[in-house]
Amino acid sequence: MLTIGLDIGTTSLCGLVWDTESAKIVACVTHPNDASVLPRDVGASMQDPNRIADRMADLLRKLLLRYPGAGAIGLSGQMHGIVYVDSGGQAVSPLYTWQDGRANWPMASGETYVDSLQNLTGYAISSGFGLATHYYHVINGQVPPAAATFCTIADYVAMRLTGAPRPVLHPTMAASLGLFDVQGSRFDEDAGVRAGISPTMLPPVCAKGTVVGRYEGSIPVFHAIGDNQASFFGAALGREEILLINVGTGAQLSLLSADYRQVAGWETRPFFDGRYLLVGAAMSGGKSYALVEAFFRDVLQLAGSPVPSSLYARMDEALASHPLTTTLQVEPMFYGSRNDAQKRGTIGNLTPDNFTAIDLMVGVLTGIVDELHEYYQKLPQALKEQIRTITGAGNGIRKNRHLVRLIERRFASTVTVSPHEEEAAFGAALYAAVSASGYPGFGEIGIQEDRGTLE
Repeated sequence: MLTIGLDIGTTSLCGLVWDTESAKIVACVTHPNDASVLPRDVGASMQDPNRIADRMADLLRKLLLRYPGAGAIGLSGQMHGIVYVDSGGQAVSPLYTWQDGRANWPMASGETYVDSLQNLTGYAISSGFGLATHYYHVINGQVPPAAATFCTIADYVAMRLTGAPRPVLHPTMAASLGLFDVQGSRFDEDAGVRAGISPTMLPPVCAKGTVVGRYEGSIPVFHAIGDNQASFFGAALGREEILLINVGTGAQLSLLSADYRQVAGWETRPFFDGRYLLVGAAMSGGKSYALVEAFFRDVLQLAGSPVPSSLYARMDEALASHPLTTTLQVEPMFYGSRNDAQKRGTIGNLTPDNFTAIDLMVGVLTGIVDELHEYYQKLPQALKEQIRTITGAGNGIRKNRHLVRLIERRFASTVTVSPHEEEAAFGAALYAAVSASGYPGFGEIGIQEDRGTLE
């Protein structure tokens, strides 16, 4: 069977075709996500949901023209963000993405919206989570009058592809919005009521992967799954002995657990088959290193020198013969941390000897790895002993060999890089295959590199 996986990322849109018989990705296409909308409010982060849905429908048509025998469609996408929809399933707002920061603003009482919501509900929640954004809108009278409920962008795309009138969220997506009872697999309506959030606005949650509807009346489209869980499924194939290190815009450690566990600093997220995914989510990652590259281009401009569009290749070359050590002490939390949005990065122990471009590069990369290792150190010994392999994923891993060297040194282990670039779309295709036909032995699927291309 051929299955199609679609992934709606913050900066890119991807679709691929998976051949379950040959165990190959036979086609893959990626487009930039060009749906950003200028925010009405400072601190808001918005995208056009209909633009995204149209682009994904066009991408799907191209895939099906080449591979018309696809038997199922799975979706994944950026978590946490929400789009409001009316009773007919049509968007009545922009997509408010996971980068929306307005819930960190102070209320009239002096506390932030996030702090207020946590105090009222008892749930830990971060700015950008859908219920934090919704709470901001409730307090400020900004919920669209026609809104019947809300959903993630991937759920909205599933509705647009099938004509479904109302979203139903998989637990991996629902939990990302906040105020979610992970063990009970439901939104905590009572907690929401304490914060003035009407239960009727909360989207329904399905127990497992079910069909939203059929694309053009024939191909089943399954509920969207969270991109974190989809990436883990695509890169680690649902195996509990693998620690996944994913470095993209931010960075994450992910590890499966057969039982519900709470680990300090880690999130416990729903997975599939009654299992849970432990996630240590760091704000430092690729976007922290991108600041270094932008700084170097700024220096060139200041000096009146030609400024290339990118300096990453030169930076990579400069580090190639370097031992990747520095006495510079960098905490690259330029965008805050999960637990403290006001936390900022620091550069310390500056001396005449380490005040160099290379030391800055090494210092930021080392700081990214150190933050990830701090999460690892918090794991109980039993979970550490469960780990047999470290797998790396994401462009930050795939495109920066020096970051991989630092991870291997810090974790005292080799890193096996996921052999394909679009783990989330691949995970969505695998999930569709399992949901559609109970594909046997999915944890042992062999992944081959030779893939078709689609222009």
